[in-house]
Amino acid sequence: MKFTFISDTHSLHNKLVLEAGDVLIHCGDFTNKGSLEDAEDFADFMAKQDFSHKVVIAGNHDFCFEDDRVDEAEQLFKERDIIYLNDSGTEIEGLKIWGSPIQPQFFNWAFNRDRGHDISCTGS
Repeated sequence: MKFTFISDTHSLHNKLVLEAGDVLIHCGDFTNKGSLEDAEDFADFMAKQDFSHKVVIAGNHDFCFEDDRVDEAEQLFKERDIIYLNDSGTEIEGLKIWGSPIQPQFFNWAFNRDRGHDISCTGS
């Protein structure tokens, strides 16, 4: 399988030219400040890419995936057959992939959590 990983495109994804592959994974920060309009534009971009599977994980700039717009934002990917991972996993051709947008507290960005229990993958 051919994997392509991208991240931190910050609403400049339309400048990318990607070769076809099997799995395209965007590892976060696809918007600049988390607007739904930017998220929709990105979802359209992902949908057009020549990959069998497309996976997205939000980043600390992608606010609409954590605030009161989360349902609408996630629907943008669902409608386009894009797998969205938020502390969750998927399996593609026997390969398990886990994605989480959570990060240690850093200024006032999205998906911040305090170190310790709040950020622990076990919750303990």
